[in-house]
Amino acid sequence: MAAHAEALNVTPTHLTRVCKAAAGKTAATLLTERQLHAARTLLITSDIPIRDIAARLGFGSAAYFTRFITQHTGQPPSGLRDSVRKKLQ
Repeated sequence: MAAHAEALNVTPTHLTRVCKAAAGKTAATLLTERQLHAARTLLITSDIPIRDIAARLGFGSAAYFTRFITQHTGQPPSGLRDSVRKKLQ
């Protein structure tokens, strides 16, 4: 979040305050939701390898990306990709 605040030339505290007032969510929550949406979109709509999706989204490693996705969806990236694709068939 610090990098986003810096890019906007505001403090992280100010960014969080403005996000909370405008959207009812903290900046961290909005960033997490954005990452999850981007990850789900790439996992479901592409055949890009998971390690490449992790790198594209700025995760330091595929392992960290896997932990992030699992924590927020209850499934690892490959499981999420497979389960959603099966539902779409």
